[in-house]
Amino acid sequence: MENTEELAREIATLSAYLDAATHRLLLCIRSFDHSGGWHEQGASSCAHWLTWRVGWDPGTARERVRVARALGTLPRIDGALRSGALSYVKARALTRVATPENEERLLALALLA
Repeated sequence: MENTEELAREIATLSAYLDAATHRLLLCIRSFDHSGGWHEQGASSCAHWLTWRVGWDPGTARERVRVARALGTLPRIDGALRSGALSYVKARALTRVATPENEERLLALALLA
């Protein structure tokens, strides 16, 4: 059995990989939303398409689209999520209040928290 320190490192590493993969997923969602691919497949919105195609509940789908769109205007937060330095949960919270003007400050706080 692995010791607890090894397990702690493994958990942290895998979590960072998941957050980086989530960034890629959000980038795809943003591109799909922007292209109107969801409309071409008969959905009324990108979130509606995600509910149908991926099986997310409507609230989760809307929130993923919202975060994906917001990250397109917040390059520092976007980069931190892409690298796995910032969790999706923190990125999601930041995109509710971040603007290009306060993004750097909010990201610095989130990375310390």
